[in-house]
Amino acid sequence: MALVDERGTLVRVASRAYEPADARVGLARAWETALFRLLESLETEERARLEGVAVDGTSGTVLIVDSRSGEVLRAPYMYNDTFPDQVMNVRGLRNGPGKDSTESASSAACKLARWYYEDRGARGERGEDEHDALLHHADWLAYQLHGKMGMSDFNNALKLGFDPDPNVEAFPKWLRDAPFGYMLPKDVRAPGTSFGAMRKSVIERFAFSPTCEVIAGTTDSVAAFVASSASSAGECATSLGSTLALKLISDTRVDDLDAGVYSHRLNGKWLVGGASNLGGWVLRRFFTNEELETLSAKIASENYRATEDYFAGVMLGFGMSVDEASSIVEASRPEDDAQFVVNILSSIANVEARCYSRMRELGASHGAQKVYTAGGGAKNDVWSDMRSKAMGSIPVVRSECDEAAFGAALLARQGRKRLETY
Repeated sequence: MALVDERGTLVRVASRAYEPADARVGLARAWETALFRLLESLETEERARLEGVAVDGTSGTVLIVDSRSGEVLRAPYMYNDTFPDQVMNVRGLRNGPGKDSTESASSAACKLARWYYEDRGARGERGEDEHDALLHHADWLAYQLHGKMGMSDFNNALKLGFDPDPNVEAFPKWLRDAPFGYMLPKDVRAPGTSFGAMRKSVIERFAFSPTCEVIAGTTDSVAAFVASSASSAGECATSLGSTLALKLISDTRVDDLDAGVYSHRLNGKWLVGGASNLGGWVLRRFFTNEELETLSAKIASENYRATEDYFAGVMLGFGMSVDEASSIVEASRPEDDAQFVVNILSSIANVEARCYSRMRELGASHGAQKVYTAGGGAKNDVWSDMRSKAMGSIPVVRSECDEAAFGAALLARQGRKRLETY
């Protein structure tokens, strides 16, 4: 959780661990408990002044609930649950050309199909499923605050099939007409716009401002982008954690799923993005944090240059396994560990540069002009310098705050103050 003041200045960040009572079955209630404990942790004065709350969550994690009561009907489908057997069902319903994000085995659409065709069981036979509804992770938590069923946001609903184009802003007809189309969110709003008033019972429980509203949130990755401070076309945000996640602000939308590129809509702009599963895990396979710090200091003080590009040609959607990629790296490992680190860092920097260049080639209105970085890799100045050079010596800076919750808090401020942007 992050709290910002009326100017958007970060006041503080807090977190709470959750301990599900019954493995995955208890996850949904554990999330709810953690949310309310965080709200409870606010100071009395902060609660009295609280004007808006927005929730970010993992769009690939979805829940099936009874729309009348909000009762969770099964353990949440998690972001990394895949249902390859449902891809053909969804593809058959769409019956259109090209590739669609709903046809990923981990998509929310495939999880919805899984529930309808397999997991609802006797509930469907008895006709008790007509009130079933799908909510994303963030949707369900926001529902605990506003009490209105079927609300979602553009970003969470994107990979469920929602089209955020200003001329559309709807799920496609084939999905609405699907046997499970009645389970789709009914009210999908732009991140940073109001879902409406907070439940009176929540306001009274925590002594919040009586005018407090719940604001449409976003996904974890988009919230982290908002937190980065990137705001103008051509500005980018790279998350350098275990994997590599990239987003570029563009005036034009770019969707090329074969290239692993898709676009979120935020504040009238498009966030052209994608991911590669190359990232910090490569370093972790060979070195500890302490070793990397020592080697990075050596690299900074000596004139090292990369002698290998381990991932030449690699782009977004890189599908090689950890073991396969590690074998490629280790096969050309030099005796000098510092040189080895330089080669790895430079190779990943080249992937990032190629990916941003590819977004421009595919139609983004601007190439990368400045890159904000979050994640563990943002702390490595040697790597930042390599990345800057790989992208044509553009500025590469560390994000002001890499907490996704900060981005959600800025969206809450935006919605409550009726701002056009955060």
